[in-house]
Amino acid sequence: MLVSWWSFETLLPALLDIVAIGFILAIMMRIAVSRPGLAVMVFLVFFSFVWRLISVFYIDAFGPVFSEELERYVGPGLAVLPLAASQGLFIAALLVSFRPQRLQALATGSRGWLAGVLPPGRFDLSNVAFWVVLVYVLALWIELRLSGPIPLLAGIERFDYTRQYGGPLHQRLVEWGPMLAFQLGLFMTLPVLRGGRFDLRFAALFGALLIYLFVVGHRFSSFYSYSSFFIIPVGAMLLRPQKGVEQRNPVRILCYFGLPAAGLVVLIAAALIHSYTVVRGSEIDLVRFKLTQRILVQQGEMWWASYERVFINGDWNGALAMFKLFVDPFNPATNSTMQFLMGQALPLDRAHALLTQGQTYTGGWPEVLFEIAGPVGGFFLVAASAILFSEFMFLLTRCIIEERYATCFFLTPILYAVAICVVSGMVNSFVQLTFMVKLALAVLVYVMEDRWRASRVASTANPTDAAVVFERAPQHE
Repeated sequence: MLVSWWSFETLLPALLDIVAIGFILAIMMRIAVSRPGLAVMVFLVFFSFVWRLISVFYIDAFGPVFSEELERYVGPGLAVLPLAASQGLFIAALLVSFRPQRLQALATGSRGWLAGVLPPGRFDLSNVAFWVVLVYVLALWIELRLSGPIPLLAGIERFDYTRQYGGPLHQRLVEWGPMLAFQLGLFMTLPVLRGGRFDLRFAALFGALLIYLFVVGHRFSSFYSYSSFFIIPVGAMLLRPQKGVEQRNPVRILCYFGLPAAGLVVLIAAALIHSYTVVRGSEIDLVRFKLTQRILVQQGEMWWASYERVFINGDWNGALAMFKLFVDPFNPATNSTMQFLMGQALPLDRAHALLTQGQTYTGGWPEVLFEIAGPVGGFFLVAASAILFSEFMFLLTRCIIEERYATCFFLTPILYAVAICVVSGMVNSFVQLTFMVKLALAVLVYVMEDRWRASRVASTANPTDAAVVFERAPQHE
């Protein structure tokens, strides 16, 4: 017997989903209003959370809906509830790490503290960084012109261009682009920490990179990730309620980015339209179907598949998951989480064919955690990953505010690994030797920079008042 969508059997689950989504959105809005800096810092995660909630709700409430990528119908159900609970744990950990007492401790130092103890000189790190990146960006455009067809004009997919024509500079951008974007945002923001203005030279370099991505066929995901990493230092700056910075209205600063954000939206829309109508040659009806899949289905389909296996069928195997994630992944150099999840949701030969072509699906967190530990233990892993992310972001905020340039540089690849873990569930990067080396280097540089800063303070202070200078240095919980 057919059941009306508005029957009690279908309306009650939808109402439960709406309540859960409303709770998460209300907390996010509260953070955005009361702590805009924190919302800016974790925009990468918050945006992903909201989009996935909407997608999973669509599958829950209007299912069964066809998933083009899974080649099957998904939904209906209550998949929103454990997803919202996981996101709630993440937000709780974030609020604990960035509690007012810890933020106030970051504000005890005076404005431009490092500049106050360093003598002025001709060497300007910002100028060096600007010219180095400028040379790289110009070389990137020259390489594009010399390497072959231009994807925007030739209608080539970005994956095909990277595989067939992409030169060494392009390959490095694909690998390290978000980390470069973070460094550009850092150098743009550093003058503000000393009471100055944003260094718009680095914003211009970032804009040149975005236009390059558009020309070589990139779409929403690249613009989203690059921009999210670029604004992280801006969020850290807004979190410091300090003299000279607290007088800057956060709303005014965010409005300062309104016009560039609008331009970015236009660029993304143009990239999507070009991709579906020119590169793929889709007709209008097919474009509508593709956009529906991209916006309302693909963001939540992998979570719904894991929810069905773990929460409904109880079909999870932690030992197998660990083996496929860390011991025998399809490609150890890339995200083994999505390799495993695609292997679980698709016929294995099709999953491997897609992975060989460089295509991966959306999701990974918290799917992989429940695939490892089950419907109950998964929440403990969610809490652990949330604490790891939150504490690392607080450490990064501290380093930005204290102008620890060297430490921020060496923390950048770790930032990328931690952020990608929360967004796409990539966990195999944490057990790779290269990550261990990067982590050890970051710790070593932090200790060395700390000692160097202390020595600079001691050398600029009189013997009688050195203790006073140390006392005025930023103290932390």
